[in-house]
Amino acid sequence: MSDRPPASVLPPAVDVVVIGGGIVGVSTAYYLAKSGVRVALCEKGGIACEQSSRNWGFIRKQGRHPSEIPLMILALELWHELVADLETDIGFRVGGTLYLSETEQRYHANLAWLEHAGTFGLDSTFLSVSELKALVPGMQNQVRGALFTPSDASAEPAFATLAIAEKARAGGALLLSRCAVRGIDLEGGKVSGVVTEHGRIRCQTAVCAGGAWSGYFCRHLGLVFPHLKVISSVMATVPTDILVGGQNIWSSGLGMRRRRDGGYTVAYGGSSRCEITPDLFRFFRTYLPAYRHSKEVVTLKLGTRFFRELVWPAKWSFDKPTPFEKERVLDPDPDLAILDKAHGLLGRTFPDLQGIDIAQRWAGMIDVTPDELPVISTVRQIPGLVISTGYSGHGFGIGPGAGKVTADLAVGKTPDTDLSAFALERLL
Repeated sequence: MSDRPPASVLPPAVDVVVIGGGIVGVSTAYYLAKSGVRVALCEKGGIACEQSSRNWGFIRKQGRHPSEIPLMILALELWHELVADLETDIGFRVGGTLYLSETEQRYHANLAWLEHAGTFGLDSTFLSVSELKALVPGMQNQVRGALFTPSDASAEPAFATLAIAEKARAGGALLLSRCAVRGIDLEGGKVSGVVTEHGRIRCQTAVCAGGAWSGYFCRHLGLVFPHLKVISSVMATVPTDILVGGQNIWSSGLGMRRRRDGGYTVAYGGSSRCEITPDLFRFFRTYLPAYRHSKEVVTLKLGTRFFRELVWPAKWSFDKPTPFEKERVLDPDPDLAILDKAHGLLGRTFPDLQGIDIAQRWAGMIDVTPDELPVISTVRQIPGLVISTGYSGHGFGIGPGAGKVTADLAVGKTPDTDLSAFALERLL
């Protein structure tokens, strides 16, 4: 893949430019190239350098909002097709997802979700305590059973996203890293091209798949929609021969999966940190109901990010460096205290893993909408613009499905999957 491409590398024109090299962007480029569309993908940093390589690696239908389930069913089908076609081992495995019932509230929530599973014909069931212990013998301190979807899967995020990107490139997509898109050119109110830091590319359609950057990027077009960044901290243990089950496991205090290298990816359940930024004040009323619902697991923190974003311009010139070039990669510091809590809970839940060494700790920036559903939508006010963002921590597993329907929208095709719940208009 290109590293800071000179202007001569830029194509003068393509059919579609995809902005953003995460799982959704590269999947969109892959399906566009596969259908013979001339496509260029522009990424300001490196492919999969932000949240698409930093997430837990779950590929799950379980626990999703009913509006996302049909798209996730499609995504899992596409994952199986991709794995058979990829030349790289991405650690894909089907082991199922377990949602533990550590509280009475979580127990009833797990049971309630089974109604959605039945509606869509999923293989989800609720395991009794004895069934859970039989499935995962080494697990301790479980008194209410767990929700289980056997057909759910997992994969290594960085390997998977890069492998799909390479498949897109092999299919004819032009992938340009360290090539920030400064803005979109309009002619007669329609998309006519994009302006990158290295020059202009003419196109009929632009796809904004910029993850946590999408809300700010769209502002230069006069599109202001609620879109916040939330930090999730994760860690990886050293490889071990101790196998405590091959399932993805989630509770409000523990999230984990078996890694390709024999270690475990571990996090503290749904806990995350939201740095206070100007956008938090701008969209405070919109996000207030969601915050009240999740304030026990979301911590607000004032840091340097507030002042950094405070000086970001609302409008900017395309012939000068922009914030997209000044901060190539969002690389937040992990919350070591919360990871220490997860480490302790890991040992109490699986005594065989108590005290296991940690090989790596990291954090990622998640783009979150007020209803925690993505935007996968054309933009009525700007013909030729497609937005695919706001996956709210659900984006990796659903990535191929999201890429497929986004590619459909980019060429004017109505996707087979209903996207009405993901329309941009709901947020405006």
